[in-house]
Amino acid sequence: MINLMYLVLLALLAMNVSKEILNSFALLNNGLVKTNGNFTVKNEVTYNQFEQAYLNDPVKVKDWIDRAKGVKKRSQDMFDYIETIKKELILQIEKKEDVTIDGHNGEDSVIKIISDVLHMENKDDNSAPTRYFMGDKHEADPGNKAYEFKEKIKKYKEDLLQYIPIKDRQSISLGLDIKDVYSQKEGMNVSWELINFYHNPAIAVIALLSKMQNEVKNAESDIITALYRNIDALSYKFDTLSARVVANSNYVLLGDEYRAEVFLAAFSSTSNPTVTLGEVDSVTNTIKGPKDTSSVKVSRGIGIYSTSPTAEGTVKWGGLIGMKDPADPAKMNYYSFNSEYKAAKPAIVVSPDAMNVFYIGLDNPVSISVPGVANEDLQPSMSGGSISGSRGKYVVRVTQGKECMVNVSAKMKNGTRSMGHGIKFRIKTVPNPVAEVYGKRGSATIKQGELQFIKSVVAKLDDFQFDLAFPVVSFNVSINVNGIDVDMATTGSSLSPEQKALIKKAKKNNKIYIEKVKVKKPGGQIVDIGNVSMKVI
Repeated sequence: MINLMYLVLLALLAMNVSKEILNSFALLNNGLVKTNGNFTVKNEVTYNQFEQAYLNDPVKVKDWIDRAKGVKKRSQDMFDYIETIKKELILQIEKKEDVTIDGHNGEDSVIKIISDVLHMENKDDNSAPTRYFMGDKHEADPGNKAYEFKEKIKKYKEDLLQYIPIKDRQSISLGLDIKDVYSQKEGMNVSWELINFYHNPAIAVIALLSKMQNEVKNAESDIITALYRNIDALSYKFDTLSARVVANSNYVLLGDEYRAEVFLAAFSSTSNPTVTLGEVDSVTNTIKGPKDTSSVKVSRGIGIYSTSPTAEGTVKWGGLIGMKDPADPAKMNYYSFNSEYKAAKPAIVVSPDAMNVFYIGLDNPVSISVPGVANEDLQPSMSGGSISGSRGKYVVRVTQGKECMVNVSAKMKNGTRSMGHGIKFRIKTVPNPVAEVYGKRGSATIKQGELQFIKSVVAKLDDFQFDLAFPVVSFNVSINVNGIDVDMATTGSSLSPEQKALIKKAKKNNKIYIEKVKVKKPGGQIVDIGNVSMKVI
């Protein structure tokens, strides 16, 4: 296990994750932060509805508004806890909280890294998140951050359900799922903490934490909406309406679905608005040009817009939301809205767990992941070798050649498809080790009293990424005794009795030669690794 962890740590130093992929995670995170801000606005509208209802009927509303305030405080505590984790994690990774950026007017400005993680310098660091959450464990054990976090989420969900009536709990989905995920391919469960925090790039973990904050906001929204339904909404009127668009994400892979909620905050769910897509004239507040009245499906006051992008880039969209005037139902008031999302091709992340080459005859560990795709759905393949493993962790074996290609496909909703261009790796042979006798290499000196301690010959390879053993196949011992050169051969790594006896005959200024040292390399190749000569002093 120690050797394995050593290899993994080396892999972190040699990871070859592209800047574009890491920046995609940063954009995803920034989009989620923006979405969380939209959720905050949406929830504040609901809390304002509670306050307005309380002013109209304190006796009727007091119990429900007290519950809503409890949900707000409990959710803010959970949101702030995750925010603290993000700050601590960024500080561990970047060793600072602020970054100086060049201003367009020539004046530099200092911003918090957490406000725009595109400025993170170590986005690909996947060791710091592992240490922060897991310590030296592979699961959430008492005492590590993953265990504390998991327990916090569990307690948060339990607390939120206590605020709503039992009859409404079945219809509430709080998200923040911390259950183990069953992999059909492996026939076993994979823990929540292992999937989310174990050797994932730092920027991916930051984005995941922002997604969890998004789920906190969403859970808060679902709970207070369920509470508010217990108040007779028909007895209240509102004089201020604001158009809002809340999307589940503004980062979409080609082939996946973009989904957004279009709604007028603070209106009755019994009166559906109309939603018309198109370019809005800001002066007349009307649609100019083509109108689309069918793409947004409206139900219970919420409009759902679904589309699948077919090209990369930023997609902008907007239109008008129409709502009956509360004072005059025959009159329609219109409110403009606009939004955008970024569409991108899926990108492969392949990182060698030892270094950026594969060695002939070795089990080369490799991590493979694709943003937005579960590890168990990946189907890697390669040319110029073989690959085996599962759930993002694989072993590559090569036998010959100079280069090979790793390709990745994934099981999607519409079948299996390629995740993009493959990744090219170099192929090398394992370097030859060096012969060593009693700690001596090459040309060395040895005291006559130390001759009795020479027992064997070993082969060592220093400063290599793998901890390898090179069995000694054979070697010769030669020495000049009384003017006669004597040479004795043996097999294996240990000196034969005859060789030991020969060495003991050496006197001062004699030279002892350990020659023709042959070892077996990974893959079975027998090579001569040179000699060791020792002058007796």
